[in-house]
Amino acid sequence: MSESIHRRGLLQWGAGALIAVPLLGCNRDADTGESGESGAETGAAAQKAENEANDVELLNQGILLEQTAISAYQAAAGLPYIASDPAVIEVAKLFMGQHEEHRDTLAKWVQTLGGTPADPKTAPAPEIPAIVSDESVAEDARKVAVLELARKLEKGAADAYFALVTQQLQTDFARRSAAEILPVEAQHVAIYDLVLKRAAPVSAALFSEQT
Repeated sequence: MSESIHRRGLLQWGAGALIAVPLLGCNRDADTGESGESGAETGAAAQKAENEANDVELLNQGILLEQTAISAYQAAAGLPYIASDPAVIEVAKLFMGQHEEHRDTLAKWVQTLGGTPADPKTAPAPEIPAIVSDESVAEDARKVAVLELARKLEKGAADAYFALVTQQLQTDFARRSAAEILPVEAQHVAIYDLVLKRAAPVSAALFSEQT
């Protein structure tokens, strides 16, 4: 994924922590009616709603992220030098299918939190390097460029889900859900590292230190 898409789609998720909702009022008698509902309970309910709204927005960004990945794989699958390579096209189709499942699962999670799923049609288009379609460049070099693009896209997705799980999502449900996708994206990166013959497919012991 290009740096511009990375900035637009991935790093803008969940900018900053939520501001805690203060407890209502100083007079507990005034805040507590016949129903027994206290100001603290009201504040907790408001915070819960705010946290869920935050996570709906972030998961919707995930839907758009996944759709951009799908579009990139669709574009790659249409290239003759990719379509004619059985090993590469098989992996591409597998990964694209998993991104489609991620997209559809994210939509269900958004609905579980009471939100409306983002329209995948609004996802930004992937920025394809010019070399990919440059017929003056040898096909082997163009194929490597496609694989590098796919690797960058998958690493961007893995980084995004890592940030969601460790920093940005506010509800346990959303964190657990995003954690189901994170390792799959990380596996995609490792596969591309092997295909591209990188010296160290897993470049560090901690995910946050991997490049």
